[in-house]
Amino acid sequence: MTDRLEAKLGLYGVFAVSVGAMIGSGIFVLPGLAAKLAGPGVVLAYFLAGLIVIPAGLSKAEMATAMPESGGTYLYIDRAMGPLMGTIAGFGVWFSIIFKSAFALVGLGAYLKLLEHLPERPVALALASVIIVINIAGTRTSSRFQSVLIALVLAVLAIFVLQGSGSVDAAEFDPFLPQGVKGLLSATGLVFVSFIGVTKVASIAEEVRNPGRNVPAGILLSIGLMIVLYPLVTWVMVGTTGVDALAETVTPVSTSAEQFMGSLGVDIVTVVAIVALISMANAGILASSRYPFAMARHALAPPFLSRISSRNTPVASILLTGGVLLVLIALVPLVELAKLASAFQLIVFSLVNLAVIAFRESDLDWYQPAFRSPLYPWTQLFGIAGSLILLTQMGVIPMIGAILIVGGGILWYRAFGRSRASRESASLDALRIRDTGRLIAMTEEALAKPGAAHVLVLSWRGMKRRRLREILQIAADLTQAGGIIDISRVDRNGPGDAREEQAWALEIEAIARKVGVELNEIIPCAIREDHQQRINEQGIDLLLAEMPNDIRANKPFVRDLRWLRDNAECDTILFRNRGLEQIDSIVIMGSGGPYDVLKISLADRIAQREQASIRFVHVVNEEATEAQLTSIKDYHDHLHTMIDLPTESRIEPAEELVDTLARLSRGANLVVLGATASRFRLFSDLADRITEMMDAPALVVYANVSARKSRVSRVIEYFIY
Repeated sequence: MTDRLEAKLGLYGVFAVSVGAMIGSGIFVLPGLAAKLAGPGVVLAYFLAGLIVIPAGLSKAEMATAMPESGGTYLYIDRAMGPLMGTIAGFGVWFSIIFKSAFALVGLGAYLKLLEHLPERPVALALASVIIVINIAGTRTSSRFQSVLIALVLAVLAIFVLQGSGSVDAAEFDPFLPQGVKGLLSATGLVFVSFIGVTKVASIAEEVRNPGRNVPAGILLSIGLMIVLYPLVTWVMVGTTGVDALAETVTPVSTSAEQFMGSLGVDIVTVVAIVALISMANAGILASSRYPFAMARHALAPPFLSRISSRNTPVASILLTGGVLLVLIALVPLVELAKLASAFQLIVFSLVNLAVIAFRESDLDWYQPAFRSPLYPWTQLFGIAGSLILLTQMGVIPMIGAILIVGGGILWYRAFGRSRASRESASLDALRIRDTGRLIAMTEEALAKPGAAHVLVLSWRGMKRRRLREILQIAADLTQAGGIIDISRVDRNGPGDAREEQAWALEIEAIARKVGVELNEIIPCAIREDHQQRINEQGIDLLLAEMPNDIRANKPFVRDLRWLRDNAECDTILFRNRGLEQIDSIVIMGSGGPYDVLKISLADRIAQREQASIRFVHVVNEEATEAQLTSIKDYHDHLHTMIDLPTESRIEPAEELVDTLARLSRGANLVVLGATASRFRLFSDLADRITEMMDAPALVVYANVSARKSRVSRVIEYFIY
């Protein structure tokens, strides 16, 4: 078995997948539905939709030649704007393609009725199952099947246009826009789904020979053909059938063919429609199944979805996609399938155009596309504006559906993907490189400070004396001379028995004397809101607490501690204790993040007190370029010059983040790392996973950076990080 998909598709294979994805329901089902909204203006609606698709097609062509890997839109947005936005895009594209495939198969049932009186949905379910099996059989089998079908469909549609053009009645086009511009835009938004095939080509770029030439050529040829063919075919339909009759049918090509091709022509067109809809559904399964596959490879979906069979197909991903397809066919109305698919795709195409801007502005050495979109950035800005305008015309249900998909993507990433994803975006790389000078200056300023002025240490009921002693020692190392150290317990039930509180205070005093720590105040047990108020009112600048090893047995304390970390206006350190003995080697994990200043200054203070060495450890993705590695090394070199202690740097590209960090940190007896807080934590976060792999105790740093940033900066950080 392998985790790479073979490159087997040539230019015609790419063209066939793209056209097959567009030519199905877009021409054989949608014109009648769109004619209800725009009247004869449906011809112009198809043309406008094609114009708005062109920027996304050019952007996809550029990014596909720079990153010829399976995943398409998800992959590009993930690398441009981070895994959160990549997850949203992956969800959106996956659902939009499945919705369109389901729409095609349900429409297929209507055409089958013209030949045989067969039940629509059972037939559609059976055909969907056949297509799933074809995809599992392999990409080459699927693409050959696709190529033959497309050649047949294009030939018959050419005959349809040539023969029907002589029967077009100009009077059928008056008035051209009976519903005005609003009706035109609504119809344009509806038929936008016809052009989703552009997405599908990029998603299989890993399976294309010479992708630098074949992917952009296939995309541009297919868009160019369809932006001409769609208006021509609908022109014939309106001119020969009339808007009223067209608006009442879900088999518009056959209805129109009755006017000028006779019964034999109707049968031929009907068979071709069936073939085209099967072709489109096949292309939909082929492409959409690659999105869960790519997300799983990047730790944003369960790993079983990235497995490849002996026939070189992602079987699990295909089966998941096919299962969702079957449910949609059985339950969702026809028109809503088309509207939802268009709404999701309009959002995604906006992100696609933004992704190109992110890559270009980041000026990354590794981003070297063989094809570059012309008229940058005006092409992308036009695509973004056009997509957002159409989105507002889609109606309430599609808008709600799009919002739910975006919200679902955010929740999925926050709950599942964030704690597992180690990839970084082009935007984040650029921001970090730009901010290196600022980080160095801020770190130098922090290192010159004597330490925290006021530290609050939190404990829990039943905390052992040894653990209290060790956390007080850490507090002493981090507090400046003459600084204040307070200690308290947090409990949702508030203060306990007075004698218990007094006994605890006496015990704390004895431990503090033994450690040589002078405590300012021993605070009675209190609820978390009281601690938050004390922190904010007294200007406490550092909250220090030990995270219990047995989290299950101390859930209330852990829950309150995380609440304080997220809501109190101070820096927070969570101490993961593995037995703190003599400290002679400290590891600082990660470089360039928002918590660097606090991590480095805290580690330096402890190292100065304990006369310990410092090791900077950073793991990058295996695809990191030499320039990226050099940038991190230069950053470490700057830090070495500012620290008056022995230092070393270990930077390593690796596929597995956590295991590599654990290996690079061996020999250290204290680890300092940063982690972003999340209110959507349903699974353990990345910091938890790292510290669980460490033998040494660890300080997990949560800097209160959001309180010192503008609202715009916080929003950008939320979506990039």
